[in-house]
Amino acid sequence: MTMKYITKQQIKNLGPNSKLLKQYKAQLTRLTTVQLEAGVGLILGDAYIRSRDEGKTYCMQFEWKNEAYINHVCKLYDEWVLSSPHKKVRTNHLGNEVVTWGAQTFKHKAFNELAELFIINNNKHINPDLVNQYITPRSLAYWFMDDGGKWDYNTNSNNKSIVLNTQGFSIQEVQYLIDGLNIKFNLNCIMKFNKNKPIIFIPSDNYKHYYDLIIPYIIPEMKYKLPT
Repeated sequence: MTMKYITKQQIKNLGPNSKLLKQYKAQLTRLTTVQLEAGVGLILGDAYIRSRDEGKTYCMQFEWKNEAYINHVCKLYDEWVLSSPHKKVRTNHLGNEVVTWGAQTFKHKAFNELAELFIINNNKHINPDLVNQYITPRSLAYWFMDDGGKWDYNTNSNNKSIVLNTQGFSIQEVQYLIDGLNIKFNLNCIMKFNKNKPIIFIPSDNYKHYYDLIIPYIIPEMKYKLPT
């Protein structure tokens, strides 16, 4: 007897031990190509991939200030996200209110493929072949939307240089990324430092090429991060 396909709508608001919810999760097997490519870029940025069962399964966690962006990402992973993004309000060290939006997928072995690319001893790392084997223009775009920006924010500046904020990785890991980007995508990235932490710098004369790679995947609400 063929099992009837269970929709996401059918399992909303069910408890974690619901039989129907377990059946829903069991019918999902792998991330799509789009989800995998975007996931690589997201994890290079601020997204987290974590396990709560000693590496048997993983989930992705998101938190950003831009509500439109987190809504877009949740839609991209729609079948894996059971709850809408939730608003989080905190006070920073300057006493200012900071509003972010958080969401996460449920844990599933489908996310193990992403975890294997990045996680060593429960920490995020970069392997030397990551760019060559897994990063695509879509990955570059999500990496930029997540953790990229302008080098020069002066209003009247003609500088079109781009920065990818890689402060969370070691100098060696950032060099792996730079070498891969330069070879695979014919870019001319170099390493610079922000508060003694390594970042990736893409110079103005490379901007048009970089722009052409990522622009098909940049959502309208995130184009403000690009030089005009």
